[in-house]
Amino acid sequence: MKIRNELAPYLAGYEEKFTSKGEIRWLPHLLFFHPQSHRSDVVNTDSIGFRYATDGDRSRSVADQGDAGPVRLLAGSSTVFGIGASSDAWTLPSRLNAHDDRPGTWLNFGGRSFNSTQELLLLTLYRHLLPKVDEIVLFSGFNNLSLARMPQMREEDHGTFFQYTMYQDIFAQYAKAKAPRRGLLRREKEAPAPPVPAAPGIDEQIAHAADLTLRHLSGWKALASTWDAKITYILQPLSGWVRDKGSREEELIFDELEQHGGFAAMYGDILSREVNVEYAAVLERGAKELGIDFVNFSPVLAESARQDQWLFIDRIHLTDHGHDFVAGKILENI
Repeated sequence: MKIRNELAPYLAGYEEKFTSKGEIRWLPHLLFFHPQSHRSDVVNTDSIGFRYATDGDRSRSVADQGDAGPVRLLAGSSTVFGIGASSDAWTLPSRLNAHDDRPGTWLNFGGRSFNSTQELLLLTLYRHLLPKVDEIVLFSGFNNLSLARMPQMREEDHGTFFQYTMYQDIFAQYAKAKAPRRGLLRREKEAPAPPVPAAPGIDEQIAHAADLTLRHLSGWKALASTWDAKITYILQPLSGWVRDKGSREEELIFDELEQHGGFAAMYGDILSREVNVEYAAVLERGAKELGIDFVNFSPVLAESARQDQWLFIDRIHLTDHGHDFVAGKILENI
């Protein structure tokens, strides 16, 4: 990743603990979350694992709010957490604090690699730490759609999740180690692996992802009502949903990533604008029925971004400038 590392050397700060090959902290119910009390120049987390957001001259988090008073939550997965930001100060919640002149602070309520089930569970498990919440913005949607292409999604009541294979392997190995031996001299035959079913078609992926998203969005609404908090759902942008060709820096990075089996190789069929329009239409209808404001953010960026603006550090995560620019547009649309 020579080009990307030259353009954004701070990304090394995420490699140690905040990638799939980093430090995964397995948790009951939630499955996994970020390392606790991590300290670096790039990313810092509190005693639970929530990332800090800067607010003026101090940093605040879910477990370390100080005298924040009423708060606002920006919830979602890794884009909200801030993969791609050079420091805590350049994540979306921090940039919202920098641009929002209303009272109250935005907290980072993002969980890396989370689906909508885990996003909702995060609020359910840690809402006792929150003061009054005035506003909730869910900036999400891609992970449900990407996971909906996995064959095992048909077997799970609440959608599949990242690290699914690792999770299954660990428990299978444990069960095998605990199983009584049938004989000292007889080798047990391994059961043949079942054939891998074909990935569902794009229409089924959209339907499945939207159903899960709206099901869990109704849970967010129920919890938000306990604070009488305003709630908005924003379908997060992808580079391919925003523009056909990115900035010079984006294209260099995308080309390099694809040489290593990158994003387009895995999710190429959902990068089209047509998929964004169809997915957004289903989500918007469902959100309207729930009485929740909805924003499809990709057209917002498409209408406002210049061709030479370096917004994306990969096809889903943002640069410092991207976070700052998107934060301003979020405030314009809520």
